[in-house]
Amino acid sequence: MPSLLVAAIDFGTTFSGYAFSLLHEYKKDPLKISTTTWTAGSRNLVSLKTSTCVLFDPTEKFHSFGYEAEEMYSNLALEDKHLDWYYFRRFKMMLYNKMDLTRKTLIEDDQGKTMEAIKVFSTAIGYLKDQLLTNCKKQMTGIEESDITWVLTVPAIWDDKSKQFMREAAEMVGICQDKLVIALEPEAASLYCRHLPLHKDSDSSSFGAFKSGEKYMVVDAGGGTVDITVHEVRDNGSLKELHKANGGDWGGTKVDALFTSLLADIFGKDVMETFSSENKYDFLDLLRDFETKKRTISPELNEKVTFNIPSSLSETVCVKNPGSNIKDVTSKSKHKTQVTWIRDKLRMDAELMRALFDESCEKIVAHIKELFMQSSLKNVSSILLVGGFAESLMLQTAIREAFKNKTVIIPQEAGLAVLKGAVLCGHEPQKISGRICRYTYGVEVYDIFDRAIHPQFKKVMLNNEQHCKEIFHIYVRVGQIIEVGKPQVKKTYTVSEPNQKSINFRIFTSNNREPTYTTDVGCTHLGTLTIGTPDTSKGLDRGAIFHMTFSGTEIAVTAVDKDNPERVVTTKVDFLG
Repeated sequence: MPSLLVAAIDFGTTFSGYAFSLLHEYKKDPLKISTTTWTAGSRNLVSLKTSTCVLFDPTEKFHSFGYEAEEMYSNLALEDKHLDWYYFRRFKMMLYNKMDLTRKTLIEDDQGKTMEAIKVFSTAIGYLKDQLLTNCKKQMTGIEESDITWVLTVPAIWDDKSKQFMREAAEMVGICQDKLVIALEPEAASLYCRHLPLHKDSDSSSFGAFKSGEKYMVVDAGGGTVDITVHEVRDNGSLKELHKANGGDWGGTKVDALFTSLLADIFGKDVMETFSSENKYDFLDLLRDFETKKRTISPELNEKVTFNIPSSLSETVCVKNPGSNIKDVTSKSKHKTQVTWIRDKLRMDAELMRALFDESCEKIVAHIKELFMQSSLKNVSSILLVGGFAESLMLQTAIREAFKNKTVIIPQEAGLAVLKGAVLCGHEPQKISGRICRYTYGVEVYDIFDRAIHPQFKKVMLNNEQHCKEIFHIYVRVGQIIEVGKPQVKKTYTVSEPNQKSINFRIFTSNNREPTYTTDVGCTHLGTLTIGTPDTSKGLDRGAIFHMTFSGTEIAVTAVDKDNPERVVTTKVDFLG
C-alpha cells in the first residue's frame, strides 16, 4: 500500500537537504515536490541545501547542524572556547570503501578528537528528519509518522557495509526499518530526469523523457564522489542498468582542497595552518567567498578574481615573516606573476582559478572515455550531468568538449536532481527493473576433498570425512544482469549438529567472475548470514529454504522452514560485525 507522504533526505558530502511530496499531489504532478531554503549567516547565502556539518557540546550532546553549526563553531573559536566542542564537517566520505567499517568505528572531529561515527551520522539524519517533519506539519495537519515512507540517498559506488551503516544510523533516530528505502544517488537523478522536459544545450528544442530503447549515461558529480550509471528505457517505461555502477572520489571538494593548497603556496603552509586553526570564523568566511566565486569560474573567464583577505590572515603572515608584510610575501611566491595584492584584496589571474578544476575534470573525462570503450556502451547517445558539481561551468565545458558526438544534458536544477529523484524513488520503487551486479557474491563452504584439484593445505576432517575448506560458493557473478524483485538465489540448508540453533555463513565478495577459494586475490569478507533454527526437537532433520536477492539497493534475505513453508525463519545479514 503506497504511503500518503514520501520524505527524502539527501545526505551529501558538502551539502545536505530534504524534500517531500504527498501521494495525491504526486499522482497529479510527479514534480510537485516541496523543498526548503537555508540561509548561511555571515554572507547571507540562500541555498536549497545546508552545509553538512554537525556540532556537539563538550558533553557530546548535539548542539546544531548545517550553517548554524558552522556559525556557532566559528563564533566559539573567536573567543577560543571551541577546543572542547566536537565539530564534524564533510564526514560522509569516511564511508567510501572503508572495508573495516563497524558499529564502533571512530571518526575524528576538526580538532582530532574522536566520537563513534554512527552517533555522528545518526544525529545528522535525526536533525534533518525533525526539520522535515516540522516543515511538513506546517503545510498539512494530521500526518502521522506511520503515513510516511522515508528515503535516504547513498552513492551507488558504496559497498554493502556502508549502506547498512546508513540504514542503522537512520533506524537509531526512529525511522522504522520497513518504512525506509535506501536509494542510489545516480538512479534517483535518472528517475527525476525521466519526468523533466529536458533541454538540449542552450537552444529551445525540448527534449522530453527518453523514449523506449534509448540509452543514456548518468554522471552524478557531487561534492565527494562522482557516481556513474548507464540506463536503458524498457518498453514498460522502467529502467534497466547497462553497466555496473562505478566512479571515484573526484567531486567538487577536490577543487576546494586545491584552493586551500594554493593559498598555502602563496602565503606559506605554516601561515595557512595557523590561520585556519586560530581564526576559524575568518577562514570559514574565506571558504564561503570561494564557494560563491567558484560557481562563476568558466573557461571564458578572463578577468581576475578578487578575494577580500581578512586582517587576521595579514597579521598571521607578518607574525610568521618578521619584517615583511603580506604584499612582500605574495611577491615572492611561486605564483607571483598571477597574483596581485591591492589594499586588503588578493586578485588572482583567471588562469590560476581555472587550473583548480583541472584534476577533477580530467579524471572524470578520462573515466567516462574508458567507459565508452566498452562494446555494450558504444551506442549510448546521451550524457545526463547532475549533482552539485554539475553546476560548475568548468566541468560542463570539459564534458561537452570531450564528448562532442554525445548529447550532454544538464537539467536546470542539477544540484537538486538526486534529492527530488529520491522522493520519486519512494513513490515508484519498481521503476528500476534491472541492475548489473557490482561484485561476485557467495558464501564460504566446505566441499568433499578431491586431491586432483584441491591443495593439500586446505584439507580438514569433518564428521570423519576429508573436506576442503574455504571454497567460494558463488551466488551471483560480477557483471550479471539481475531482475529487480526476483530472488537470485534459492537454497535449502540443513543443520549439521542435532543441537544447532542457527546456520551461519560467511559472505564474501570478489572482483572476479569465477573465484575458487575465499582466500583468492580480490576476495573480501563482507559479513555473516545467520538463519535461525532454535527448535532442536527434530535433531538433524531441520533446515530452511532461503531466498537471497541482490538486485535491490541492498541485499535482502528471507527464509522459511523446509518442512513448513508457512513458517518464516529469522534471518539476519550483518556486514558491520
